Amino acid sequence: MSRRAIATGIAAAIAVLAALLTPAQAQPGSEAIERARSWVAADVGYSGSNYFTNEYGTYRTDCSGYVSMAWGLDSSLTTVTLPSVSYAIAKDALEPGDILNNPLPGTSGHVVLFAGWADAARTEYYAYEESPSGGAHLSQIPYPYWPGYGTFTPRRYVGTTSKNAPPVTVPEPAKPKGPAPLTDGDFVRHDGVVYRIAGGAPVQVSSWQNLGGREKTRKLSDDDFADLATQPADGTFLRTPSGETYVVAGGAPVFVPRGTLKVKDAVTVDQVAIDEAGTGGPLNALNHKPADGVIVKAGRGEHYVFAGGAPIHVSESWVKSLRPKPSVTTVAREAIHLAGGLGRWSHVRDYPADGTLLKVGADVYRVEGGVPVADYGVRGVPIDQAAIDNAGGDGPWSHLVAAPQ
Repeated sequence: MSRRAIATGIAAAIAVLAALLTPAQAQPGSEAIERARSWVAADVGYSGSNYFTNEYGTYRTDCSGYVSMAWGLDSSLTTVTLPSVSYAIAKDALEPGDILNNPLPGTSGHVVLFAGWADAARTEYYAYEESPSGGAHLSQIPYPYWPGYGTFTPRRYVGTTSKNAPPVTVPEPAKPKGPAPLTDGDFVRHDGVVYRIAGGAPVQVSSWQNLGGREKTRKLSDDDFADLATQPADGTFLRTPSGETYVVAGGAPVFVPRGTLKVKDAVTVDQVAIDEAGTGGPLNALNHKPADGVIVKAGRGEHYVFAGGAPIHVSESWVKSLRPKPSVTTVAREAIHLAGGLGRWSHVRDYPADGTLLKVGADVYRVEGGVPVADYGVRGVPIDQAAIDNAGGDGPWSHLVAAPQ
């Protein structure tokens, strides 16, 4: 049985489960899932200009055309115009047939059709999407979407009947003018703990001595502190008191050797924040290794997708084909080529961690000992087919191992 047949079978099972879990009055949402499955079964490829016709009508074969078909709209809308026939809902209100939409125009926007939660904690979900890398397919995606692809908002078609009533809009009272907005380098205090703002996020200071002495701080309320980002934005430069520089990629500090990148507006942070990255302790504003799915650029046009802590080389044409266009963080080439080292080099693995799942279109691979082994399912970090074909190669392709002959 082919992997696409397996994926289609899994899609059918999820659709049946969704039908069982969806209340009877929410039939339109169930119908949307059935309609979405029809394009998966027909293996409809991606195109922003072509159209596909089946029993549900004729629609454009891109992400928004796919959703327009699933919702039974009169024509193919776009990520910009889909909000005109839908309304925003809360994450906890998501049901099969709803969407997560990035409303930017053209190739910067994207939309997926929600098919159900993949875990009890609701950190990942199943969704149908139409994309250049996989055509119409079912995927398991981290909520709200892979990092670096913009802001995705859950929405519901106005014609969908649901157990959740539409939200009532209540005008918010005008807020009194507050203090000046926080900027990188500011020190703040919350619950007796001092932080320094870096990339919009609070990075804890374990001791004033580590930063050269006491500084003026601003006290934040619970609400103000909750409004801050949980991790520094990708591309933020961090500097330790000893002069080492790191760039944040996928929430992790990636070492920047002196003279390799043009460093701008680096924020000096406590060395302990770097040392304890990813440990789960109080100084845990950073991941130890970049998050799955983050794309970085190193050297002369070399692009990599992080998976299981390791950089998987992908072609420039593959990156250009992605929809929506992802944000790309520039890292030092040395951080990629010296991956797997100790100390400052330890934030990038040489090979993906065992058990890491990779996804090429509808095909899934599980990494074991650096080798991508054919697997099944709908979950995996999207990568380029070229990464599989060139596994075990020299230079940038060396972060996967070729299967034994």
